[in-house]
Amino acid sequence: MRKALSWVLFGFLLVSGFSWTGDVSAASNSPKGLKEEITKVKQEKSTSFSKDEKKKIESHLKQKLAKDPISIKTLGDYYENEPNDNFNQANILHMEDVVYGTFDVDDVDMYRMKINNPIELVVAGSSQPGVDLGYLVANASGEWLDPDLYDYYDGVEIQVYTIPEGTYYIGAIDMNGGGTEGMYALSAFNTKYIERLSGKDRYATAIEIAEYGWPEGTDNVVLATGSTFPDALAGAPLAFQLDAPILLTPKTKLDSRVRDLIVDFGVKKVTILGGTGAVSAKVENELRDKMGLEVRRLKGKNRYETAAAISETLLPTHQAVVAYGGNFPDALSIAPYAAMYGLPIFLTEKNELSKATKDAMFSYTKTYVVGGTGAISENVKKQLPSPTRLKGKDRYETSISITKELNLPTRGAFLATGEGFADALTGSVLAAKFGEPTILTKKSSLPTSTKKFFIEENTTFYTILGGNGAVGPGVENDIMGLE
Repeated sequence: MRKALSWVLFGFLLVSGFSWTGDVSAASNSPKGLKEEITKVKQEKSTSFSKDEKKKIESHLKQKLAKDPISIKTLGDYYENEPNDNFNQANILHMEDVVYGTFDVDDVDMYRMKINNPIELVVAGSSQPGVDLGYLVANASGEWLDPDLYDYYDGVEIQVYTIPEGTYYIGAIDMNGGGTEGMYALSAFNTKYIERLSGKDRYATAIEIAEYGWPEGTDNVVLATGSTFPDALAGAPLAFQLDAPILLTPKTKLDSRVRDLIVDFGVKKVTILGGTGAVSAKVENELRDKMGLEVRRLKGKNRYETAAAISETLLPTHQAVVAYGGNFPDALSIAPYAAMYGLPIFLTEKNELSKATKDAMFSYTKTYVVGGTGAISENVKKQLPSPTRLKGKDRYETSISITKELNLPTRGAFLATGEGFADALTGSVLAAKFGEPTILTKKSSLPTSTKKFFIEENTTFYTILGGNGAVGPGVENDIMGLE
């Protein structure tokens, strides 16, 4: 489950009743010596973080802990699935989720996690009266690890481990011996959590994004060419309104992987963005005639008219976005915000307001002009109703400026390359679904201004769109190095 702002119970709970198990491998030995190791840790470890150590995780904990510690707010919560008494029986625990359980007499509960990147792992737990919860992390060989830090925060026990990628286990017991009705909760998370959605190419990345954001399928998809950006720039608000992912295809032939996904999703209607010069009639005919789908095409004589055509399908609003139609970064940086609030995205030339956009402006009382005067001139801006310019020194700072000026939440952020349009486009609807901005980055490293922004905003969750060819591992390293 993704980025669940979940946290600890306590008082009487209504649990979901949903159990989660999976294939487990690695260590086969039983969890021997757990109680002794826990006792040693509690005796030997300092129960207070230094000021600097506490600062690293305090903000994350504040976000996860409800003001009332008796309550729980969670999107990803599971109840333990017995038997889970040894390493081979361990239940799967996803990062950021909460698992609830009880202890029989001399019971041990085991949970398995897969860590994909070197991280600072935080494991936190709490229990109802009568249960003295104890727990430790073990590696794939079944060896209990000594936590780097150990503390309590508002009644929640916290352990911090600095670990490389790999498979890990949490072993939990009642230090009182078990056999009571009391419940416990455990959660594991990273003070910086990086998730990457990627495929072999832009078409496969769009599919990964769709499968992640719409795991149960959807009735609608929006289809755009994967070759060029103009017709798709204005598509995010429409896709969000339809609760539809944006998929990409080559111009002359429906990508077979996209076809398979459409079938798997149970799609009934496809909206094509752009004319036959973007997505051919052959693709449209295959969707309609061979696959039996309802197909709608939104198009104009050019990118400006296509954007206007898309705007006509949106629910009425008095605000609109105007972006430069000659390039993609500015339009895609504001796309999540426009999608969330149902604002149409219109396109214009730098020095002349496009006719289609000019004709549409009578319906709006306020506009957001995206980009500096190098993208949209002051002359064009003056022709727009009540314009507010959102800009930075470059495309990277413009994406930050949009986030700041429009007060988008920054607990989490989507990252996409500023050098290509595809991943930011298909990821824009998913970013809107999670209420997060899209921040553009260089391929090999975070721009200096972006590093400063993430530090100032104390951003915790990062979703990278695209593979290493789009956003390289250097960006991940920069994220993990932010202090």
